[in-house]
Amino acid sequence: MDYQQAFAISAAGMRVERTRVEIASLNLANANTVSSPVAVGFQPLRVLATAGGTFANLVAGDVAASLPLASVEPSPVRPRLVLDPGHPLADERGFVAYPGVDPAAEMVTLMAAARAYEANVAALGTARALALKTLEIGRTP
Repeated sequence: MDYQQAFAISAAGMRVERTRVEIASLNLANANTVSSPVAVGFQPLRVLATAGGTFANLVAGDVAASLPLASVEPSPVRPRLVLDPGHPLADERGFVAYPGVDPAAEMVTLMAAARAYEANVAALGTARALALKTLEIGRTP
């Protein structure tokens, strides 16, 4: 077994989950930023995790080509309009725009990403322990 591949797989998983945590945090941080309804305000983002290769690559043993990749793209949600006629950024009807961020969904994303990151750390630790055990067996006369 190639332990370097196991380490690379866990590291790739941790990178994807770290990206999910960063984007969810960014969305939460900007959930209450306000803009004029006619101006472009903060657009929530989402992370798309895709397999880097094909099943044929994986069967052929080319694990590096099949590692997950994370890409970030704007989320297709509309801004939330709130009636606040006294706000300096209100339009002629008295509305201001808030990003279409769902704080509950972002918190669920944060918790799921944290658990997945922990699972990847555990897998990395297990692969490391197996590699060390193999070295130990090799040293025993």
